[in-house]
Amino acid sequence: MGISNRIFGSPTYNDQAVQRPPMSIVTKIIFVTIGVYLLQMLSHRAAVPTSSLAFDWLALERDLLFKSGQVWRLLTYAFCHSETQLTHIVCNMLALFFLGRIVSRTLGEREFLAVYLTSAVFAGIVQASSMAIWRSPGQDWTLGASGAVSAVFVLFAMHYPKMKLYVFGIVPVQARWLLLIAVAYDTLGFLGMAPNLFAASGVKIGHAAHLGGLIFGFLYFQWHMNLTGWLGKVVGQAREVQLPRTDLRVFNPGVQPEVDYSAQVDQILAKISESGEGSLTDRERRVLTQASQHLKSSR
Repeated sequence: MGISNRIFGSPTYNDQAVQRPPMSIVTKIIFVTIGVYLLQMLSHRAAVPTSSLAFDWLALERDLLFKSGQVWRLLTYAFCHSETQLTHIVCNMLALFFLGRIVSRTLGEREFLAVYLTSAVFAGIVQASSMAIWRSPGQDWTLGASGAVSAVFVLFAMHYPKMKLYVFGIVPVQARWLLLIAVAYDTLGFLGMAPNLFAASGVKIGHAAHLGGLIFGFLYFQWHMNLTGWLGKVVGQAREVQLPRTDLRVFNPGVQPEVDYSAQVDQILAKISESGEGSLTDRERRVLTQASQHLKSSR
């Protein structure tokens, strides 16, 4: 091979071939949740081992919601997790990763995001209402993505009821049976009749939030909801605002009657033949111009 046949320099690639696929909405949610958890750990206070500054501002607390009106907590609590129990965030994010990817492909990424956030708020409302009705002494906090993840699990089980999930990575169980077990466990837990199997002793489980997520997911599936479609309609209607009344008249050639220039043009031509073109007024000149344009457009 001669030297003239060799190619020197860096090889060229197709830009589209080397581009990484865009990050999925599920991965983005997981990253945001992990980011909030790191913020909790960075703002952790040694004097209060179970609390942090981020926790104090983002977690859902009964009195701060109802008495102080801090409504943002109905959403932000879903991105907070226990600072002492690492399994809390790990289990939620693993479930979201494995189930959410399939559900997001089924619903579409924008719709999945709307479902996740709305179900978190719905579950938060159910949990906060439960804490307000059955009040316990002192502060009553709730945090964690379990409510939103429960809604994702319902949608997975409703769309793919016979798909097998491996409990603890070992035991294969169809999604529909796991859903029934989850509903039964959280219902009994809400009634105070189920043992605390998945949390350390003394740690409260938000069974009401879990049930809220399960209910929202079921209603979403049964009612064939389309949250992004509804939002689009609301935004579209909001943009259809009536213009303020003014004296400005808008010419719409699509609805205006066609103007007959023939009589006016005949009078102007007669005037030109008698007195010459110089005798025409500005208005008469405009009429001739408009008549000429109208004749050209009608051809």
